[in-house]
Amino acid sequence: MSAVPSDMEHSYLDNVSSSSSASSYGSECSYDDTDYQGVVTSGESKRSFLRLLGMQSRSECGYCGTADGSRFLALRASRLTCDDYQALIDRGWRRAGSLLYLTDHSDSCCAYYTIRCHALEHVLSTSDKKHLRRIRRHISGATADNVSDLLVPQVSEIERGGLQVRLEAASFTEEKFAVFEKYQVAVHNDEDVSRQGFRRFLCDSPLLFQPPARAVDELVLPAAGLGSYHQCYYVDGRLVAVGVLDILPSCVSSVYLFYDPDFSHLSLGTFSALREIALVRQLHQQLPNLRYYYMGYYIPSCPKMTYKGRWRPADLLDLHTLKWIPIDRCLERIAKHSVFCTFDPDVDRLSIFRDSREQVLDIAPAISPELLTSEERSRALERLEILVDVGGLFGMPRRIASVCGSQLALISDELEELALQTYVSVGDQLATNVTLSL
Repeated sequence: MSAVPSDMEHSYLDNVSSSSSASSYGSECSYDDTDYQGVVTSGESKRSFLRLLGMQSRSECGYCGTADGSRFLALRASRLTCDDYQALIDRGWRRAGSLLYLTDHSDSCCAYYTIRCHALEHVLSTSDKKHLRRIRRHISGATADNVSDLLVPQVSEIERGGLQVRLEAASFTEEKFAVFEKYQVAVHNDEDVSRQGFRRFLCDSPLLFQPPARAVDELVLPAAGLGSYHQCYYVDGRLVAVGVLDILPSCVSSVYLFYDPDFSHLSLGTFSALREIALVRQLHQQLPNLRYYYMGYYIPSCPKMTYKGRWRPADLLDLHTLKWIPIDRCLERIAKHSVFCTFDPDVDRLSIFRDSREQVLDIAPAISPELLTSEERSRALERLEILVDVGGLFGMPRRIASVCGSQLALISDELEELALQTYVSVGDQLATNVTLSL
């Protein structure tokens, strides 16, 4: 991965994205919620619609290169509200296109910790100021030695000098694809670049646009409101970089960044991070609950991903308590338990950790049904409703039915386990308020 403020684990996810049978209960390639017309009512058309794909086969880790090193739980979203996705990323999930994934940390090779920056409190470092001074000099020829401590005015001045930044629809254009292809070949040595893959991962999004509750400045946020966008960077009218962003109720979440290698001297990865922090500040002025900058995963075992910790103050997500813990506290724990650990000092006696890759945990944090008590398990099954092709399961003509979780074991124990796994990983509120299907 390149040192840009985002991540997209192509090799990590390819085994799902290119597979014709991501789940033992059906083929993911032709799936969408139109398969359930007549079962999904018109009143539910704006609810999130998630398909359970289950735990995926092991694949080569895109970070450390370990064969069969990583494993993850997956969902496929054909519709996803911004509120629901905010809830999911606050439980460790991420999206790549319409695929949602959560790492199984019980025995995966690398730890994936969700990281967020307190964008409103970030203070420009000496390095940040040096970078802004350099990019201003390259773009406009300005030679001023002084750079203000105020981030938004600094990026605004740079943009007045010849670098334009626009928040645009997350749609496919040949211009964007040309930059992406050039980037993948030069930076990642990836010759297998296709328009279909570009559309699937970086243009198509399941997020439903959510108009703001009150009018906002359309120069900051388009009228469509919260949702997926491309933040495009132009130098003298030429597209030089694209940041794929999800704008959510509490944060701007960076999905991926690609840029024209001819402009690598501008260090656009660093500038885009500062520009996205500035975007959070601009949005916060009109949407007070939006205050964080999510940078994907902090991966201690991968030097190319630890740079994300430079933008402070920052937190990592504790997968045991689902609380945000200041990164300095987390780094102390990581130094002691390099493969995986939890961080919350309030529950240190119940901390979970792995000190070697050979060590396997009895439970997968944030995933395992074993985390539920027997009472919680029964309650979860009573509350779950899942759309199932009951005809197809028994080799009969297609017949979609809504099945209560407490009845899933009558179909198969594996299906009940999958439902409980999903319930634990997404939480009670989301599991019982979205449409789930097989």
